[in-house]
Amino acid sequence: MGAIDIIIKDLKVLISDRKALGILILMPIILTTILSYALKGAFTNTPKSRVEIAIVKNYDRQEQINKLGNESINGDEIVKQLDVEKIFIDEFLGSEEIQKIIQYRVVDEKEGMNLLKNREISSVVILKEDFIYDMTINLLTTSTNKVKIDIVADPDKYISRQIVEQIINGFCDTMSSIIIGKNVLEKVMTEEGIQYQYIGNVIEEINKSILDTKVDINYTNTKGKDPITSSDYYSVAMATMFILFAAGYGSKMLLEEKDNITYQRMMISGISKWKVVVGKFIALFLIALGQISILIIYSTITLKVNWGNLYLVTIISLCSVFSIAGLGTMIAAITYRVGNYKMANAFESVIIQIMALLGGSFFPIDILPSFIQRFSILSLNGLALKSYLSVISGYGMKDIATNIITLIVIGIIFTCIAVYVLVIEGRGSYDEYTKVKTT
Repeated sequence: MGAIDIIIKDLKVLISDRKALGILILMPIILTTILSYALKGAFTNTPKSRVEIAIVKNYDRQEQINKLGNESINGDEIVKQLDVEKIFIDEFLGSEEIQKIIQYRVVDEKEGMNLLKNREISSVVILKEDFIYDMTINLLTTSTNKVKIDIVADPDKYISRQIVEQIINGFCDTMSSIIIGKNVLEKVMTEEGIQYQYIGNVIEEINKSILDTKVDINYTNTKGKDPITSSDYYSVAMATMFILFAAGYGSKMLLEEKDNITYQRMMISGISKWKVVVGKFIALFLIALGQISILIIYSTITLKVNWGNLYLVTIISLCSVFSIAGLGTMIAAITYRVGNYKMANAFESVIIQIMALLGGSFFPIDILPSFIQRFSILSLNGLALKSYLSVISGYGMKDIATNIITLIVIGIIFTCIAVYVLVIEGRGSYDEYTKVKTT
């Protein structure tokens, strides 16, 4: 009997175990489907920490004042009295209420894009070339120029970008209401009088002003990146969480074989403990790989999830299940050496839940307190989840390389611990037993 026989035996045992198949395959499929549709609102919740944004002023203030002067408007005097830049940046974004949600900094466009690329901020709000001119003309005259604002967002920060969009929209709606009220008032003042029966005309003019007076927000993502949908997120979240249960399933294998006298028979037959470790590791590797492959195929076909670059998805999957196989083998070895199932049970009932929470499998870690977010690097599912989401968003190998290397290193460390516990420290445990039986 060799390592291949051990692998085949473990796979046959899993296939015959309907309860295990339900937990490893059916349960994540059900939860992925439900969460993809039912928890879309979770992507609009306010995070515990403030959203970091950058403000870019793509205009020359003096040129805007001069341009107003060309319209027979005293630009210097008007901008002193009606400073729309100050209204937006200082009075609106700088207000006490908004400061509780958003923290901003004013930078040039190049610096803003670098901050976004380095993920130090969630969005860059760009005030376009004629921001002061168009806004002032709308407030002072009956003209209705479109005020253009660009929002460039990090697609990974799906909650933060929603918040920024809603707040900027709130400002725009407020300014539009002021402009509409002013336009209606001016029209009424130019009339000789308003009869009650003509109030419908006033309402019509208000509706017309609302249609004509718009702030044009061009909301885009970082160049070449796609936003994450709820189906994308929860397909990845459930897949990366439930491969932890594969490790939990494997964690009881050795002790169960000991209780069933199977392990002793393997020792008597002359199979080395090295082969046992290799067999258990490869069996867990194949179980987790098959599990995550089924979930990827299901979400692709049923939920229309685009996982991105197949080559990178394959690398992430192999590295993830490698670390999971190492974790499961290590816990199996420790459980066997301890001689009871407390370690394995604690892993399934407590540790997996903690890792799932820290890794973002339950909900995006953006909504967790910042001090908890720092611990996300401790969860294998969190590393895999971030890597998958990055690939779905359009990022390349260099953006996930750190996570990939970390998963490989963790897998190696766990496997080495399993070898030490089962092979090196346990050397000689069955030597006497084997000699007596063979004699």
